Amino acid sequence: MGESMRGVAEQRNQQSAGGRPSRTVTSMLFSMLPLVLVVAGVAGLTGQCSFSPLGPSVEQGSAPTVDATAELHEAARRMDFPVFEPRLPAGWRANSADVEQLPSKARAVRVGWLTAGSHYMRLSQSSASEAELVSFETRRSPRARGVVEAGGLRWVDYDSVRSEHAWVTERRGVRLLITGSGSDREFRTFATAVAGAAPVAPQP
Repeated sequence: MGESMRGVAEQRNQQSAGGRPSRTVTSMLFSMLPLVLVVAGVAGLTGQCSFSPLGPSVEQGSAPTVDATAELHEAARRMDFPVFEPRLPAGWRANSADVEQLPSKARAVRVGWLTAGSHYMRLSQSSASEAELVSFETRRSPRARGVVEAGGLRWVDYDSVRSEHAWVTERRGVRLLITGSGSDREFRTFATAVAGAAPVAPQP
């Protein structure tokens, strides 16, 4: 047997002794391709969220819509403090509203909006103390970062969840807190609208 034939025989014997040859990187990639395609297809069909360097964003078409005016008027009928209705720019859409009772038994009127940039922002109005309202909305002990001027009012800027912020001010004895994943520009737009809002008339 020649040298070339002996080499082939030895190679085959080594493969037989060690079992099947190891899979190459290329063959492994091809075997994973169907799984990757399936995962991509599912994500494409069910995806409702998008990446945003400013914070979580929500697809406008997937979120519910509420009538903020009706909700605030109804809340005003039951509250013992003025309830304000901000006039927000076109493209902002209210998508949540509720009234929560805080540990002190004070209540907070809360309405959330999706901004034109698909970020979530919320206004919370309450007669509770600033510290209690901040703790309730941020789920942490109040830690102020500084003071912001917006809409002709001074707002205290607090840390909130997921590196977000909460801005708090006071009008006519009511604590007004805005929070969410919006940009600084959206926060200022929101703060200006809240600062200029008129108290709503309670529904009879």
